[in-house]
Parts: sequence; structure tokens; C-alpha cells
Amino acid sequence: MNNFAAVVIQLQDRLEEWLCYVSAFAVAVMMLITTVEVIGRSVFYESVPGSYEYVSLLFVYLIYLGLAYSQRRDAHITISLVYDYLPRKARQIVQGVFLLIAIVFFAVLTVTSADSTWSNYVLGDTVLGTIEIKTWWARAGVPVGCGLLALRFLTQFLRLATTGELYEEEAARQTAARALSEQVEDAS
Repeated sequence: MNNFAAVVIQLQDRLEEWLCYVSAFAVAVMMLITTVEVIGRSVFYESVPGSYEYVSLLFVYLIYLGLAYSQRRDAHITISLVYDYLPRKARQIVQGVFLLIAIVFFAVLTVTSADSTWSNYVLGDTVLGTIEIKTWWARAGVPVGCGLLALRFLTQFLRLATTGELYEEEAARQTAARALSEQVEDAS
């Protein structure tokens, strides 16, 4: 069972990383569209049809696809005025409660946003602008990102429940391991 869990966690890590690449690609496409739009308006006095709509829809990928990866690396903005001063056992309890609430919240958000995406696909929902653009492909980023975030919270809760390791400790351990790996690689 331990080997199976390690393989599943490794697959989850890889999926989170790939979705970050998709998010980065979305940013690159947004920048390209915006650059072409600016040049088109400045030089040719013409706007690129649908540029605003596509850039707006691509923001979904930018926002949602990196959530789980950021959670894994403990990179979200946190305010830990009280939390940092709690004893370890109290931090474990607070984090356990937080993770359980977050799992339920993001699981529900995943289901409802997936239902909304499917409804928009079936109905053929569009953004009406200079051209008609379907919205389901952008909306699909919400359940994918939220679902993977719920899975990350579940993974962190299970690690907390089985080993007592807080997710900020796990993130620090992984960062140190990556840094050591990079040093060894650079030395070779």
C-alpha cells in the first residue's frame, strides 16, 4: 500500500506541475494577444476581434490551474499572527480542522462548477463581443483547478493524520530536497 500511495502522490505532483505549465502557456497567449492588439491599434488603427474576450477567458486558467501546486509549496499568502505562536499540537489541530473544511468546500465547488461547465457546454453559452466565443472551455478550468486543490488538501490531511507533519514542514522539506538535488546536479 505504501508503494501505491507514493506512486499516486507522485502522479498528483506531476499533474500539478503540468497544469502550472498550462497556466504559464495561458499567460504567454494572453501576452501575445495583448501585444498584437496594441500593435494593431497603434499601427493599423484596427482592433483584433475577440482579443478582450479571449484574454478575459484565459484568466481562469491563470488563476485556477496553479492553486494546488501553490498549496503544495505553501506559497499562498497567509497571515499567521496567532498560528505561529501556538504549540505544535494546537497547530496540528487547527490545520486538521482547516484541511477538513477546505476539502469539503473545494469538493463542493468542484462539483457545482463542473455542473455549470457542462450546462454551459450543452447550452452553447457564449460571450457576446465583436465575435461569438464559447465559454465552456474556459469554465472547465474551474472544476479542474478546484478538484486538484481538494485532492491536495486531502493528501495533506492524510499526511497530517498519519505522520503528524504540518504542510508547511512538508513544503520546507521538499524545497530543501530540491535545492540539494540542484546543487548535486550543478556539481556534476
